[in-house]
Amino acid sequence: MKNFIRICAVLLLVVSCQNDVKSLSDLKSNFYELPHNGLRLGDSLNIYFFKNQDKVDSVELTMNGQAFHNHSVMDNSNTRLGVNDLKIKVHTGDTFITGEVQVPILNSDKETPIEFEVISQYPHPKELFTQGFFFANGKLYESSGQYGKSKLVTYQPGTTNYLEEVKQDAKIFSEGIALLNNKIYQLTYRERKALVYDAQSLKLEKEIPLPSMLKEGWGMTTNGKELIVSDGTQNVYFFDEEFNLKRKIQVAGYQSVYTHINEMEFINGKIFANVWTTNFILVINPETGAVEQYYDLTQLSETKGSDDVLNGIAFFNESILVTGKNWEKIYQLPLPN
Repeated sequence: MKNFIRICAVLLLVVSCQNDVKSLSDLKSNFYELPHNGLRLGDSLNIYFFKNQDKVDSVELTMNGQAFHNHSVMDNSNTRLGVNDLKIKVHTGDTFITGEVQVPILNSDKETPIEFEVISQYPHPKELFTQGFFFANGKLYESSGQYGKSKLVTYQPGTTNYLEEVKQDAKIFSEGIALLNNKIYQLTYRERKALVYDAQSLKLEKEIPLPSMLKEGWGMTTNGKELIVSDGTQNVYFFDEEFNLKRKIQVAGYQSVYTHINEMEFINGKIFANVWTTNFILVINPETGAVEQYYDLTQLSETKGSDDVLNGIAFFNESILVTGKNWEKIYQLPLPN
């Protein structure tokens, strides 16, 4: 009788251990490895439980809040480039366990380098800590940053003499600028507002609070209808003139999600963007965030420290002008084919 009791106890212990599933780790799932696997559009999202598959009754997945089926192929209809929120609910017997990860989804096509030769060079006002840069009405508009030194200036290519100069309050760190519907919009770094000027007089007309989803104010451009804004992350936001959010994209290439998106220019239907502290300018699809091409400007760089980095792109006579913070030169480069 005692032996029978011992056998039953052992059997109960074995059954109990087999059903004692309290976390995904107990199931030896690959779920928490997904952020490191380099998934791309066109790949299947495959979650396995290996030797513990028999313990799993069913699996529920959501990607960015939408239902997603295990082993489905990822494309633009069911996911997005960049960081995606993936949640799982695993049913095991009469209980369930949950988990959540952020999965980077990369582009299926490699970004290609742009071959170029410098068309021309122009002087750049070396005192300008370039944060925003565009060409319009025969002159360059530049937003210069740093506390106590921030300002908006204009000058003609080939000169360093200001045509106009609007200084900001010492408590403001100016950032990106854009021209839209006869207004110049100027971001501020951490002051949580955008400054709006009349484009002809450069008279300050109003200030607009920045929406909460913007981490900080970094780069800005326009597609002629919307303000396109970066905040130092991988996110690029599309706003109306009052900074109401219309949509956003994340910038991703074949190997990585690109963070530190900085000064930008919208040219021929693409976003050209600096990546802070690098010598790269990315050419980005504004619908998907996919990086399609890039300039490597290492040969032109005047960077000597952590601050005087590449940061300035302007569309100019069917080409682009590029410069950097406190650089002495502006370089004219051809557009990609």
